[in-house]
Amino acid sequence: MSRGVRRVTDLVPITPLGLIVAVVGWAALQHVGLAERDLVIVVAAGGALGLLALALVLVVLGAIRIKLAARAHRAGEERTLETSRSLPTGFSLPGLLIVPMLQVRWAWESPGADLELSRRGLRLHEDASVRARGIVPGVERRIVIQDAFGLARVAVRQREPVRLTVLPHAGAMRDLPLLVSMAGGDDVPHPMGLDDGDRVELRRYAPGDPARHIHWKVFGRTRKLMVKMPERALSRARRTVSYLVGGPDDEASAAAARVAIEGGAFGAEWIFGADGSDGEASAIGDAVQRVVTSAGVGERGGSGLRSFVDRAERTGPASLVLFAPPRPGPWLARVLAVLRGRAGRARVVIGVDGIDSSAKPTWWQRVIAREAPRVGTPIDELDAVLGALAATRCEVVVIDRRSGRRLGSAHRGAARALAADGKQVAA
Repeated sequence: MSRGVRRVTDLVPITPLGLIVAVVGWAALQHVGLAERDLVIVVAAGGALGLLALALVLVVLGAIRIKLAARAHRAGEERTLETSRSLPTGFSLPGLLIVPMLQVRWAWESPGADLELSRRGLRLHEDASVRARGIVPGVERRIVIQDAFGLARVAVRQREPVRLTVLPHAGAMRDLPLLVSMAGGDDVPHPMGLDDGDRVELRRYAPGDPARHIHWKVFGRTRKLMVKMPERALSRARRTVSYLVGGPDDEASAAAARVAIEGGAFGAEWIFGADGSDGEASAIGDAVQRVVTSAGVGERGGSGLRSFVDRAERTGPASLVLFAPPRPGPWLARVLAVLRGRAGRARVVIGVDGIDSSAKPTWWQRVIAREAPRVGTPIDELDAVLGALAATRCEVVVIDRRSGRRLGSAHRGAARALAADGKQVAA
């Protein structure tokens, strides 16, 4: 049913059941009760029609009362909610307890949320669990008033212009280990490092080389001009550059980014960026706000990563930490382009809400039975992401938001084995 048609039908107070009662009751009263003077039918049909009329009157009056109460509700100040966590919103309506026949319930039409209505005194209070992070400029509710028998029903709408900041729920991820990897430096010799180490290597002199780098002792022995070269080396990064890549099913990864920011996992000096916002943040509040606004980037995931990293590295070497979605998408190619050549100097954190190891249903299973929703990240899609990132030789950390555990190769191997068993059973 389209939204426009639904708005029209919501104003019609009689339900399909009420319409059936009206038609059957009127026919029984006219053609049986009064025509044949059957008092039993007259009483039964008249009682049904009277009950329908009473329900219509009470529902219409109740809808007017609820509409006035909803209009009188004052929008509260800006509120902060969390996904997958039921929190009070400050909205309430009278429960219409003085009319036993009437029932009141409501739901959010936008944004998507799961509501819990609790009775406190004579009013119904609302607790909401929003399904996705983001900045919500207003809430639109559909409030339904109906009688206990389902004969009459009216739905009214209320829009509350309250600003909601919906954070990703941290789940069991209390804190994260220090997310600082290696950067260019001279502490540890490493073939994948930068040319920032001690000048311990030699090569032949070339025009343009500074004279201070000439190794004069070698020249005295061999009469050949040799210059000192810095070795490739890595050192513990003093500065962390972090970025949240948006993409499919990225709520758990966004929660990991939030926990890292608030828990100080980036060390003393850091900057943070995210899809959906320009520039970078170095304060906790601004960084968390960028996590929130990164929702819904769709096909544009990772589009701002290259420019962000290039700007950050102009001020010196740094450790790179990326928070990435667990499922493939257009973001993956953009991330791989940035990670190439950064082995040992970057880390990728992937958040999941459990791993789904169930086999995909065959076509005949989808036809015969309704497909059950898959809970968690499908292991085949997670493997596709990890396999692509493995080519960059960067460290990848997979964290389960539901348990707070780091999922290693053993966990993923067990999930693959379960998926393989499920495919054999389905075959």
